Amino acid sequence: MAAASRDRPGHRSGSGLIEVRQATRRFGKQPIFADLDLDVQPGARLLLAGGNGSGKTTLLRCLAGTLALTTGRISVAGEPAGSPASRRLVGLCLAPEQGLYGRLSARDNLRLVARLRLPRRTVEPATTAVIEELGIEAYADRPAEKYSAGMRARVSIARALLGDPAVLLLDEPARSLDESGRALLWAALDRRRDLACVIASHHREDRARCDSILALPVGR
Repeated sequence: MAAASRDRPGHRSGSGLIEVRQATRRFGKQPIFADLDLDVQPGARLLLAGGNGSGKTTLLRCLAGTLALTTGRISVAGEPAGSPASRRLVGLCLAPEQGLYGRLSARDNLRLVARLRLPRRTVEPATTAVIEELGIEAYADRPAEKYSAGMRARVSIARALLGDPAVLLLDEPARSLDESGRALLWAALDRRRDLACVIASHHREDRARCDSILALPVGR
């Protein structure tokens, strides 16, 4: 069983905003993680650590409900992971350099998501706010297919922040971000003190900024 380290302040035991109980995910007969119990509180910053193949992305997908567990359960604010109620609470950014509509601008990519998550009257101000927050203004109206990997990563993170989610799930967000982009990301997280953030990352700064670590072993 893997468990979050508790050698840093900020971790609280007991039930959490995210609750994971006896969670196992297998692909065929191969377990990716097994018998995992975890609580993530509001405002927590949890780092998923482990080498390639340890299951970090798989666990993020299970937390988001885009991939089902083999056994066990995951809930977000008491709602089953993947249910409509839980998805409204989760901002997800997997493969941050991918997933944008290339022919649309950053602004229009963000508007598409904002229209699904927010009341119509708030779409434009919310879109503008995350564009400014992630420093996207200079290229916000250019087609996304012309962006660098770092530009696409900023837009993908901005998209995950739309609607003020209670939970943010990030997969290697710093991989394509420069120093300025990383600073903007952490400033955005710092402004959202009640946001529970689970980050899969190898980046030293991400590790330093998180208050607990869940180390996933490679190859069970």
